[in-house]
Amino acid sequence: MDYFLLKQDPRYTDVPVLQNVTEKIDPWKLQNLQPDDLVEKALMLHVMSGPDSRFLDFMEGPFPLVSEAFMKLLKAYCADIPFKLTVLANVKHRQMKNYHIPFVELVEALHPASEWNQDRSVLKNMILLQEPIRNKKVFRIQEGRKWRIIVRLDVAESILRRDFLGIRMEKAQLE
Repeated sequence: MDYFLLKQDPRYTDVPVLQNVTEKIDPWKLQNLQPDDLVEKALMLHVMSGPDSRFLDFMEGPFPLVSEAFMKLLKAYCADIPFKLTVLANVKHRQMKNYHIPFVELVEALHPASEWNQDRSVLKNMILLQEPIRNKKVFRIQEGRKWRIIVRLDVAESILRRDFLGIRMEKAQLE
């Protein structure tokens, strides 16, 4: 089975940038954030954005954010994924959008032959082990402090069939 790494499309350069993440979330918990770490019903994060900024369906950052429509697609494949409502707000431009943090299962699936930079904060060449991801439709791996979401081929095809904005997929190498 083929797997794909979800990425924010770099062609979109005028996108909202999160501003107050460490004021709302303990920076030590960002790497392994859990739904219980966020006690508020909805998390409110300020963003820096222009009047023409594009709010993408998938945004990377210290943690991934997905739009309402993309959340519904992920729930269709994995109903047990918990999501946390996150409101992105820019008071200056009177913009407010609802997003969700997907708490996708963390799987230790990186092959020892995967290539890292010198301090192991950036994964240069990802190779996945097949056994730990067998029968998993959506999961995440940890790349330094970033979460990386991986989807199976059937989920990737569903994403491509819809009109999502700003999602890029890279085929993952398997051992």
